[in-house]
Amino acid sequence: RVFRISAAMDTTILAVVLALLAVVVGWFFMSNKSDEKGKPPAEEKKPEPAPKKEQAKPKAAESKATGKKGAKKETGHPQCLCMFKGHTDNLTCLRFSTTGKFAGTTSEDRKTIVWDLSKVPPTQAYNLSLELDHGIAVAFSPDDKYLAVAYARSKEVKIYPMKNAKDGAVSQFKSGHKGTLIGMQWANNGRFVVTCSDDSKDNVHVFSSKGQSLGVISPGALETYSSTISPDSRFISVASMQCDAKLWEVGDKDGEYKVVGKAMELTGRSGGGGAKGHSAAVHCVSFGGPSPGVLSGPSNSAATVSKDGTCKVWNIDVRYKFQEDPKCSATLPSPDGNPLHLCALSREASPAWLAAFSRTAGLLFFSLADNTLKSQIPISDCGSVFQMEWCPSPLAGHAAVLGTASTDGKSRLWVPEPL
Repeated sequence: RVFRISAAMDTTILAVVLALLAVVVGWFFMSNKSDEKGKPPAEEKKPEPAPKKEQAKPKAAESKATGKKGAKKETGHPQCLCMFKGHTDNLTCLRFSTTGKFAGTTSEDRKTIVWDLSKVPPTQAYNLSLELDHGIAVAFSPDDKYLAVAYARSKEVKIYPMKNAKDGAVSQFKSGHKGTLIGMQWANNGRFVVTCSDDSKDNVHVFSSKGQSLGVISPGALETYSSTISPDSRFISVASMQCDAKLWEVGDKDGEYKVVGKAMELTGRSGGGGAKGHSAAVHCVSFGGPSPGVLSGPSNSAATVSKDGTCKVWNIDVRYKFQEDPKCSATLPSPDGNPLHLCALSREASPAWLAAFSRTAGLLFFSLADNTLKSQIPISDCGSVFQMEWCPSPLAGHAAVLGTASTDGKSRLWVPEPL
């Protein structure tokens, strides 16, 4: 009897254990199933398409797309003669030589490139690498025998021989500026070099080509945008936050060649027909007149552009020593009424063209024969231009060619009307 009771208990315990085990297994199975339902279904891998074989481009098409040393002939606009690129960082300057045979560019990539303009697109005459610094501006001597480079960090000006520039500078001098250099020019008569900075005063320094100080110019403005030398080397202009642009004379005085003093102001006080000067800051000044390397002649005209959205053309052939003011001969409005930032008068005895740039309207070409806007190039084609000037001599069969440097790292050559 005891045995029967024990057997019955063992059977009961076994049944309970089996029941519990069944519950656990069932719970585990249901839990896994619910987890699988919560997961997103696995994506089926689609077979990858076989890579397409690149078709080899014909050599003839390749030679048309590129020129010597990678200079691009693809212009993107009917008025663009060419784009020439050789820098790998931001451009800082574009300058033509006095003869129009060369152009120079500087960049933050520590290279200064001299371009041969005998062909279009231009080819590199040579590439000068600068150590531990980069050039902020470049300029040529009147005879194309020397090249001046203004250094951004050291604020020095170094002069190199054109033929053996890689052998090092033949002379150098400190500019003496405390602030950031924003420009440098070499006068067409070869007698002086001008540097410009964003200093609070004494913004413009004038030196002989050997580094001797010839004077200091302080425009008396909170901000200075640029300085420019007239083609006949008589005047230095300064564009600043003031609504009038001042011109200083350089010449012989008391047996010395130096900055003589302020000659005139472009204010329009005595302008014919009630003409008035600008009502806001003057952003840029440009002089007319031929380059002495091509044709000798006086600089009798100037142009200004302003925050007020207008270009003004001035007759500066006046008796300024008798306090006669320049006369405003034309006022040309920006097509969208917004500020204008740059201007350049073409290099003739009587300039035929005025180029202007606006950060909203783009590149503008005005004919001075009838004071009308002849063409407008959008920023999408010309880039954001920060410097421009006309080539002193005809180029590629064109009498007037404008060079521009823009923040996209490209230099371009333009004609004022569609080809």
